[in-house]
Amino acid sequence: MLIPTPYENLHKNIIVIGADIIRLLKQKDYNIEALFNEIKKLKSIHLNQFYNTLLFLWLVDIIELNEHTLKLKKK
Repeated sequence: MLIPTPYENLHKNIIVIGADIIRLLKQKDYNIEALFNEIKKLKSIHLNQFYNTLLFLWLVDIIELNEHTLKLKKK
């Protein structure tokens, strides 16, 4: 869920994880597995949370996937 609740750990919210992914993608492009491993170093998240965050970022047109490489869209 995107809207944080008082009972939710904000560090594991999709928007917060998305901000971390954007910060990493500003440095360089990643393949999906390498990006997940980098995020796992920062936060203890599940694969489903990671994929939901990628889907959110893709739906709002922030990232793009070329073959197996994720990168920020140029605007």
